[in-house]
Amino acid sequence: MISLLTFILASAVLILCVVQTGLVIRYYFFHNQEQPIQGTDLPQPKAAIILCLRGHEESLPDCLAGLINQDYADYELHIAFDSPYDLAVQQVEGFFNADMSGVQIHFFEPRQDCSYKCSGITHVIGKLDQNVEVVAFCDGDAMVNDQWLGTLVEPLLRDNRIGATTGNRWFSPYDGGIGGMLRKQWNAAAVVQMQAYDIAWGGSMALRRSVIDDCDLVEIWKRSFCEDTPMTVPLEKHGLKIHRIPQLVIENRESASVTGCLEWISRQLLTVRLHHPKWKLVRAHGFATIFASLFLPLMILLMLLCGNTKEGIWLLFAWGIYQACNLVLLWLIQRCNLKAIASNNGLEAENMDRRDGDLIAGVLVQLLYPVAFIAADRAQTVSWRGVDYEICDNGRAIRTASAGLSP
Repeated sequence: MISLLTFILASAVLILCVVQTGLVIRYYFFHNQEQPIQGTDLPQPKAAIILCLRGHEESLPDCLAGLINQDYADYELHIAFDSPYDLAVQQVEGFFNADMSGVQIHFFEPRQDCSYKCSGITHVIGKLDQNVEVVAFCDGDAMVNDQWLGTLVEPLLRDNRIGATTGNRWFSPYDGGIGGMLRKQWNAAAVVQMQAYDIAWGGSMALRRSVIDDCDLVEIWKRSFCEDTPMTVPLEKHGLKIHRIPQLVIENRESASVTGCLEWISRQLLTVRLHHPKWKLVRAHGFATIFASLFLPLMILLMLLCGNTKEGIWLLFAWGIYQACNLVLLWLIQRCNLKAIASNNGLEAENMDRRDGDLIAGVLVQLLYPVAFIAADRAQTVSWRGVDYEICDNGRAIRTASAGLSP
């Protein structure tokens, strides 16, 4: 007979497998549901796309090419910088080569009680014409096709209960570096939680202008670290929902260093800690995965070394099931997202993604995640694109501490 402690530990790991499998199955069926017929008889409202930039963006030319070629009747592209000397200004000027028709450039003074990105967003919204009815947000590393804006706007026209639409990201690093592969594997698990906990992604998002006004989102963004996670509560208070569009998966092909990946994961978690009501669930799941990925293998090793072979083998069996389950679930998530990206770009999913290093990265990310999670959970400061922010008001607000040159 095995001890009660071993039984409890093995059961806990298997329960975690069941929970994660349930979330992924829900995600799988969400992405494979029958899609509503696209298009509507209603006229497309005038839209504005806001793109805030700081520092050199590897994928910015591809992003800009997609944004200026939208199959949408009436829209404007607004690009915001905090300095005319930013490296991204040179990229934008070089891309457009003096032909800036249809593009509006903004330079803003950063606010002290929110991030530079939120400062840029609130500045641009204050400058929009009154006839702009929809505001869309995009990140400089997002590669969007010509249907992107229309896909975001269409659900807003169909259902007044939808306050915001959003897609999600998928990393497909082409260089095969370990940092990029680690980010890809972590994000594969993160997109499932983003759907489960109703977390929007600001890199591909749209709202009606009236919703921004009614929910007082500009004032909220003036006190926020990011634009997406703070929206959930005010939208719910007004009886509105965030609508996730299954086919709107945006590919990112950029590389990343291991250090950069660690900082990125920690910052993603921090945005949820600061602004989202489901942080406690994310936090509980984080501690559970840290136990299963890090502490359980150490316990197994100690048991085997101390001669407690039977107990160690039982736990090793449970841990092996957990790891095998993770690999299958990650493969299933990848299939869902590659299918969506392939459909958007007229490609075959089987030929889209590099898989070299997936297995190694899937194991190594379990060692990286605890470091990133603990850093986010305990963080009192955070750096983002050369700007240092202090976390204050018991973790509910931020304040600019110092700003350096854009990276």
